[in-house]
Amino acid sequence: MKTIWLCIFIGVSGCFNSLSAQEELVNGMLFPQFEKGTVVFKNGTQSAASLNYNMMQQEMMFKDTDSTMLAIANPSEVLVVIIGERRFFPVSSNGIFYEAIEVGKGSFFVQRSATMIPAGKAAGYGGYSQTSSVSSYNSFQNTSGSYQKLNPDEKFRMEVNTFYYLKSGNGYKKFFSAKTLGKLFKGHEADIEAFAKDQSVNFTKTDDIARIVEYGYGLTK
Repeated sequence: MKTIWLCIFIGVSGCFNSLSAQEELVNGMLFPQFEKGTVVFKNGTQSAASLNYNMMQQEMMFKDTDSTMLAIANPSEVLVVIIGERRFFPVSSNGIFYEAIEVGKGSFFVQRSATMIPAGKAAGYGGYSQTSSVSSYNSFQNTSGSYQKLNPDEKFRMEVNTFYYLKSGNGYKKFFSAKTLGKLFKGHEADIEAFAKDQSVNFTKTDDIARIVEYGYGLTK
């Protein structure tokens, strides 16, 4: 099998264990744990690995034989990464991968990125100056890969942003509304917009995106 050239993503294994069990920690991974999968290279070789996608760093991660987390450092040589039934394609030399979702006669692609944003500082009587329905965290994985505690009066929350694309030649065209999607199905713009209105398509929900993209492909010959 082909050796995966890689870069070490984290090297401090003891940091996580030092955290209190009552504290919440976020690492921005797509899956709750590393999953069995396969890296398929453009030269036809394959390599089995335990894989996950870091949405904060936007890198495809795998575990080495000693359980060290590593990032695939040569994504331009990768054809596809398969995790379970899901397929991820490299779209840049920076290591960004999009997930392909099959619908009808075609597919669309999903990019996920995560950032840590302030959830407010401590206010009187143990409250916070901002309120949020999402979980806040006492520590997070920083850009060097180590786990960093926040100050006692700070709280952060993870915000995941999702972007949708159709493949166009060797590139990808982003869409975020019925109007922008309609432009990608030339000649069917009015049909796409009417479907979105009649079906109350929510362009922030992947299931709704799948419905309208499948409809769009159904309009084409």
